[in-house]
Amino acid sequence: MTVETTGRRKSVKLLGRALVVALLSLLALGIGASPAQAHASLEGTDPPGGQIADSAPTVVTMNFSERVVPVEGRMKVIAPDGSNVVAGKVTTVNGGARVRIPLKKNLADGTYLVSYRVISADGHPVQGGFTFSSRVPSALGANANDVNSGASSASVDTGVRTVQSLGRFAAYAGIALLAGPLVILLGLWPRRLAIRGPRRLAWTGWGLLFGGTLAVLALQEVYADGGTLADLSISGIGQSLDETVGRALLARLGLLIAAVPVLIRVLRPQVSNDSGDPGWAGPVDRVLVGIFGVAVLVTFPFAGHAAQSPAPFLSVPSITLHVGAMAVWLGGLAVLARYLLPRARYRELEVILPVWSRWAFWAVAALVFSGVIETFLEIGGFGGLDRLVNTTYGQLVLTKVIWLGAILVVAANARAWIRRRFGVPVAYALAAEDPENPPAEEPDDEPTKAPVKTSAGKRPQKKAGTATKTAPKAAGKARRAVEPETADFSASGKSADEVRRLRSRVGIEVALGAVVLALATALVQVAPARSADDAAAAAANLPYSAQLTMGPNVLQVDLSPAHIGTNELHLTLFDKNGLPVKVAEWSGSADLPKANVSTDLVALPLTENHAVGQVELPIAGEWKFTFTARTSDIDQYSVTKVITIR
Repeated sequence: MTVETTGRRKSVKLLGRALVVALLSLLALGIGASPAQAHASLEGTDPPGGQIADSAPTVVTMNFSERVVPVEGRMKVIAPDGSNVVAGKVTTVNGGARVRIPLKKNLADGTYLVSYRVISADGHPVQGGFTFSSRVPSALGANANDVNSGASSASVDTGVRTVQSLGRFAAYAGIALLAGPLVILLGLWPRRLAIRGPRRLAWTGWGLLFGGTLAVLALQEVYADGGTLADLSISGIGQSLDETVGRALLARLGLLIAAVPVLIRVLRPQVSNDSGDPGWAGPVDRVLVGIFGVAVLVTFPFAGHAAQSPAPFLSVPSITLHVGAMAVWLGGLAVLARYLLPRARYRELEVILPVWSRWAFWAVAALVFSGVIETFLEIGGFGGLDRLVNTTYGQLVLTKVIWLGAILVVAANARAWIRRRFGVPVAYALAAEDPENPPAEEPDDEPTKAPVKTSAGKRPQKKAGTATKTAPKAAGKARRAVEPETADFSASGKSADEVRRLRSRVGIEVALGAVVLALATALVQVAPARSADDAAAAAANLPYSAQLTMGPNVLQVDLSPAHIGTNELHLTLFDKNGLPVKVAEWSGSADLPKANVSTDLVALPLTENHAVGQVELPIAGEWKFTFTARTSDIDQYSVTKVITIR
């Protein structure tokens, strides 16, 4: 073994270790990162958040940016005394985008906290809260914290998030390991070779796809409700079918079960007859495999973001094509590296590799084309190009592009070798060998002759010791002599060494592809760039409401609309028990240090503990508000809060 060969093998091992570390890191990103971000945005409420209603409302209405499903038991309206005043079932109208929470009659005066958790159309949980007051404000409780209107990421148990992330990764890997062997077996597999290996790989892919899908479906309701793995139940699985994601996952499971008889027929050992035609995988089988394959692929966009994009008529086909192209490409590479390159004869590779090279080229082209379309839609068009850098979704997309580019570099190198070595691809040499007259082999230094292939696909008989090679009829000119055919490339020789190097390149492509699959899993876990910005914009249109600790008391602050221009300010003071605290004098200020702008706050008392005023805020930015309440001749308390003004 030469020093060069030893160094190359060490480099491959180091690269393999680096890829494993990268894959585990990316899976950790999908598993251990913050919970799936809010994909539905709260656009408005009635009563408005932070406002004081003149009369007690009978229903709370919330308007979201897309269809949502309320989580049972997580929709609450908490009264000042801590009781839940929701009366009856929470319903949705306006296509599911408007949530209605019925309330008990004759609500007491005071401030109420609305706490909610809903499931967005792409299956991710969204939670949030806001306050409103009935006639007069009151304290929310002794341990009051900030309650800002809007929607945010919902808490998800680490174990549930881990299993769901692994399930999604298994589904992506499974569709690749199932599609690759099917495509190769139906289109390029030499019939003389047993199919036990690819068949085993295909069934492994089926199992990963089925198991991963089942895991995601089983935990969908637990994931939405914020429960743990111990909360898994059959009834919860049934509840998840109210969502588009749950129905898509169930449809995928049904299709996989229905496809089993077809797969058993297609993946059974082949039988050759006297005519030389295969006794397996006929036209009907191929059509059925195609129908089931497309149907399974269509479930992927409906189980993710694509079905809820601004243009689903574009995003659904593009994601279907994207996943399908990925599956054919990476799955085919896995079969090529694991089974074909080590076992096929050289003259068979002369046929297989050029054809596969063309198929892989078009698969990559489809992958890139569909990926560009989907990214364009999810970032919001040309106006959202900055979101590729400023959002988590965009950063993951760029990372995926970098890894995909690394795959393409390796693939281009392999494709160049194939084009250089096999410049005139023709479809021959895939017929089964005559078991009674196997071709004889010759040493590397013996000349070879190329016999003419018969129409039945059988090779003419030769005398013992005579070399037999198959020449392409469509080449039209003499081909240079090639190495003797062999089923074992472990022997020395230039061609054997080249094929081994090609197999190493293909193996690297498969390893890099696993990293890309991990990135795809992480992308499903985060909000599209357009959704992240939409959520921020929606939150900006809602008023600001918070309860702040002011000395021994609690200060309720309501600022509406928290925008540039004239804003209405309400200040209400309570003690730790929620009782009103008499305020002798209110004062305060609002400062924007970066712009060197400052204004005084003037609040006129309406009751002994409640004051109202107006404040002009001419510039957007992070304003520093200082609120001061003098409760006696010697007692005065202040609190500072930064509020974003847009």
